[in-house]
Formats: sequence, structure tokens, C-alpha cells
Amino acid sequence: MTAGLPQADKSLFHKPDLFTLFTLIIGYRQHLRVVGTSMEETLKEGDLITYKKLNPNNIDLEIGDIIVASHPKTKNKLIIKRIHGIYQNKFDLRGDNSLSSTDSREFGLIELDLIIGKVDKIFSK
Repeated sequence: MTAGLPQADKSLFHKPDLFTLFTLIIGYRQHLRVVGTSMEETLKEGDLITYKKLNPNNIDLEIGDIIVASHPKTKNKLIIKRIHGIYQNKFDLRGDNSLSSTDSREFGLIELDLIIGKVDKIFSK
């Protein structure tokens, strides 16, 4: 865990339920499978996350939130990171496993328009 960031929000960890399945089917939420170790201990390779797409009319992002974003340097690649800092409409993203994370320390702050959604549930494998 990166120093100074909150511990994993245990309310994000869930067992699959009908509501989650329904919101995935109708497109209200999206899902991703975790690849890599940059977010360990919070997220482990193979975990499944669901996320709400970002609503441009209601930006509800805070330091400590886990988000899904487009990689700023690699087309068509998504990243899952934690918000480490917010500076106007730019975000400092960090992986919880700082020794194994490609994040804002490498690619710099990212613009709001690269953030796709906010993780709302984690299903551990």
C-alpha cells in the first residue's frame, strides 16, 4: 500500500448478486478482469471489478478512489489505479504496489477526459 493513502475500502468487496448482474446486463455498469500486480494488496491478478461510467454532469471523484482510465501513452489500453492527488482537472494516479506500478510517476498527471469510471465492487478470485 502506498504511504499516505487509505486502506482498501472493505465495502467494495462483494459476492456476486442479482442486482450487480442486472446492472451489467443493462449497461449501467461495466466489468474488467485485473491483470498484473500494480494494485496489490487491494486487487490481485484475476479479480473481477465492476465500475460505474463517469458522469460528466456529476463528477464524484476523491483522493483514494480506485478508477478505470485510458492509458495516456498506450492506445486501447485500460488501467486501474488509485487517485493519489487532484489538481484542478488533472489527476495523479498511483498503483497500490509502488514497486510494480506504471503510473503518474512515469506518465505524469492525466486529464479528466481519460477517466472512464469509478470502481464500485471487487470480486476476489
